[in-house]
Amino acid sequence: MKFLFLLFCLALTMLSSCSSMTILRTKEIKEATDASAASVNRRLDSLVLVIDSLKFEQSKNMSRLKADFSELNYKIGEQGNKTEARMEEISYRLDRILGLSQQKTGAKKTTGKEKPNEKTQNSEMEALYNTSRSDYLKGEYAVAYNGFKEIYETLKTGEMAENALYWMGMCMMDAGKKENAETLFKTLLDKYPQSSKVCAVNFKLASMAEEAGNKASQRAYLEKLLGTEHCVASNEFQRAADILPTL
Repeated sequence: MKFLFLLFCLALTMLSSCSSMTILRTKEIKEATDASAASVNRRLDSLVLVIDSLKFEQSKNMSRLKADFSELNYKIGEQGNKTEARMEEISYRLDRILGLSQQKTGAKKTTGKEKPNEKTQNSEMEALYNTSRSDYLKGEYAVAYNGFKEIYETLKTGEMAENALYWMGMCMMDAGKKENAETLFKTLLDKYPQSSKVCAVNFKLASMAEEAGNKASQRAYLEKLLGTEHCVASNEFQRAADILPTL
């Protein structure tokens, strides 16, 4: 009996030890599992951050690409406009050579005492406008500026006067006189808010502000362009819409 009792006690001791070892082992396994899960979660979080960063950079790159494409498209359009203007100027000069321009406009020579009528004046201004555009395209900015200035100061109002003021600004800008160009462009915005050149002028002022490192002014001009109803269909509107989110 005593032997059986001792054997029973030994068995209980062994069972108790095994149970303790099992609990300890289970605890170790759980801690190891939790540590592994935490490590995996940290790696997942790190990967999510990397993916979000890549998506953000991709979005910025796409916006830049769209803006660059719009810029290229605008330059192609500008070159097309210059070519068209050049063709118009050539056509005008051919008409003069053939004697057709006088027939079309009914222009008459006046004496120093005579005041040219409005029709004759408009014809003369149109001829000067075409010649000044030609001078501008040839890079003769000072000559072109003087021609556009004469048109602007003579007419004061109307589409040709608005366009002449715009080209005065372009002459100054391409001649490297950015401050003078900025003043002329701002004058156009103030005097002719409904001009067809307002869209282009706002964009050019935004570009000049960007070159000067003035992000606030650049944003203001782009927002003004986007808020101008008659600019919605313009190429500058789309370019402004592409650039503004990147600022």
